[in-house]
Amino acid sequence: MPTEIESRMFQLLRAIEIEDDAPQYIESLGTEAVTVICEAALGSYPGIRPKMRANAVVLAGRMSHPQALETIALLVSDPDPGIAIRAMRAAGRKRSADLVEKIARVLDQPMSGGLLAAEALDALLQIDTPEAQHRVKAYEAASATDLPHRRSPPVEYTLHEGKKKETPVQR
Repeated sequence: MPTEIESRMFQLLRAIEIEDDAPQYIESLGTEAVTVICEAALGSYPGIRPKMRANAVVLAGRMSHPQALETIALLVSDPDPGIAIRAMRAAGRKRSADLVEKIARVLDQPMSGGLLAAEALDALLQIDTPEAQHRVKAYEAASATDLPHRRSPPVEYTLHEGKKKETPVQR
């Protein structure tokens, strides 16, 4: 039988739309609530619906609790691209410099999809450390023959838009 906290968290994860203050609410309930969200994000609950898992990843990505940060680090390389993308977005938003290498590995894999590679690039551009900048430049110089996702429209768009953000507007 689930605890009251588990029941509340699963009810929250079933929501169609997550409230902006939900991460703070979860953290205010304590470690047990954060653990439920993190375990749901990791897919540890048998039979968890994909939408609930995706909601859990988004919530973990918006929390500042150390357990949530560790969960996002694990999910950046999740085999489900939808989960990995959500984790990369969280890493980019939080400017998680410690995840640069892990995120950049996605760009080194020829079998990565174009959307996944674009999200990895976007996360690296948001993190914006010297190491992240180096990884973006190396990817930009890479051959589309070796890395087919290099020529995908989402990647090209992300590279173009990312460069526009770096260059100040001249008048």
